[in-house]
Amino acid sequence: MVDQYDSHDLINFKIIGSGGSASVYVANWKNTSTIYAIKKSVDNKEVYLTIRASSHENIIQFRGITKLEGKYLRNNTLEWKNQLRFAKEIASATCWLHDKKGIIHGDIHPNNILIHKDTVKLADFGRSCLKGSGRYNTQVWGVTPYVDPKMLDKKIPYKMSEKSDIYSIEVIFWELTSRSSPFDGLDGDYITFKVLSGVREEPVPNTNVKFIGLYQKCWEQEPDERPNILKVNDTPNRIDSENNVSTVPYFKEREERKKTEFEHSCQI
Repeated sequence: MVDQYDSHDLINFKIIGSGGSASVYVANWKNTSTIYAIKKSVDNKEVYLTIRASSHENIIQFRGITKLEGKYLRNNTLEWKNQLRFAKEIASATCWLHDKKGIIHGDIHPNNILIHKDTVKLADFGRSCLKGSGRYNTQVWGVTPYVDPKMLDKKIPYKMSEKSDIYSIEVIFWELTSRSSPFDGLDGDYITFKVLSGVREEPVPNTNVKFIGLYQKCWEQEPDERPNILKVNDTPNRIDSENNVSTVPYFKEREERKKTEFEHSCQI
């Protein structure tokens, strides 16, 4: 049963995210310090899929209004052991969807990954579907750097699959170690051009080589060359959480490369 809340008991509304299917706000419960996340424009399918996906610690729970505490992943300075732990939790949540519930999320990016009491919560099932019922790439939603290249390529019909989620979460794995957005500062159309040309972000120096190998395999251009979620879920558990630098250093040459790419994109 879904609890119903009186909106008059919520104050201090502030928008924290907006996507293709909805906007997300935070607000305070009146006369308390409790903070809630409120998603506007939730349809019946999303409610059904959110409830269906529940019962996993790394999937956001539907309660009508969900209590959340935390920030987006890329706003945190994470030590390696926490980068790896968050990667494990993201993989575990996705594995639960694919293997246990038959759900393709379809829109995995950092704004849909929340932190509640230092634990990952995968959220927003507005673009989700059951296996076998995925949409074709005649219409593409999502945040471009995290979208399956096959969905971006309008020349060849392609139906969204579990491998589309695999691609998305591995871009996030790279982002966990870089603490920057993929192709940061580049125009969406130019990002699409680069991704369809097979270009990917470069590994961050001092990152665990097994972790690099995992996300590079998962962002292969061809879906059949990407591992399934069972492999993705298992591999981080075999990686040493202590075998890396404690924090990701700043590399001026990488920022200069991105600046050059941005300037080039403006000339196209």
